[in-house]
Formats: sequence, C-alpha cells, structure tokens
Amino acid sequence: MFVFLTLALVCAAAASSGYGAPTYNQPAPTYRGSAPSYGSYGSYGSYSSESSSSSEEHHRRHCKKLKDLPLDAANKPDGRDAKFSPLERKGKHYTKISCPNDGNRYVLLGDKTGTKVTWTGGSNDNSILLAEGVNIDVVAHCKGKRTYVEAVNGDRVRIKKVVCVKIDVPVTTF
Repeated sequence: MFVFLTLALVCAAAASSGYGAPTYNQPAPTYRGSAPSYGSYGSYGSYSSESSSSSEEHHRRHCKKLKDLPLDAANKPDGRDAKFSPLERKGKHYTKISCPNDGNRYVLLGDKTGTKVTWTGGSNDNSILLAEGVNIDVVAHCKGKRTYVEAVNGDRVRIKKVVCVKIDVPVTTF
C-alpha cells in the first residue's frame, strides 16, 4: 500500500510540473541560415524522378554529361559505365558519379593527358584516379559545360570522360 501511495504521489508531482507534457503554446524554433536537410546525399539536394522535367532540363544546362573514357585493350573486358545523378546545393550544380554496386572492387578513372594509373595486372594511359573501392561515389562540381572533381592525390582536375574498371587488387601508382 505504501508503494502504491508513493508511486501515485510521484506521478502527480511529475504531471503537475509539466514533465513529459507537450508544449503546444511555445513558438517554433528559428534557424539561422538554411534549415537542416535530411534524407539526401550528404547536404546536397537531389532531383527526384517525380520532379518536373523543367528542373532536370535546368540541371542539364549546367552539367554536361560526361563521356566514356577509352580503355587500353587489356582492360576493356573489365570496363563498366559510370552512372550520373544530378545534385544541387545553395544554387550550385553538382553531379554524383557512381560505379556499379555489385560487391566488386572498382577504380573510377577520369581523363588527364600525360598521366598513367597502374594496378597489379593492368594500367591505363592518359587517366587519373578519382576513387577506388567498393560502392564508390564522387561528387563533381559543374560550371557550365565544365566539370571539376578532386582526384585521390588532392588535385582539382577538369574531366570530360570517366570510366569504372573492375580490379582485384588495390592501385599501386597514380
């Protein structure tokens, strides 16, 4: 009986102090700057497939689709097409470049004259390493018809062509 009375007293005290009660009369919080975004790629907004075609046309004017990078003859069987997804953040346009997500290890190569990427069992001339691993994505910044991305070595490079190459072992030289 004493436990029941003590529990009732604690519940009555909690209810009268407002603990756990919703506050309907308080104003909504205000945010400085833009409100937080949820459910998109990082803090980038994404164009959904249900959006109007005019927004996708607007993105196409800012982000030119990249072409396929030609591979050396020995690597052609392992080459895969990269996928592109439009993104927008604070009025700037980006493109997410992705390699297939099939559990295999890939390298994402971009075009750069005079450089060579080498891995055990293969290499590719006139290319630069943009990413390496399983389920890789890279975000490239679009400025008109130009597309810029940060390579693995930290350089900001302009790219026109990309390709995904399936590999078995990590890259040795880039």
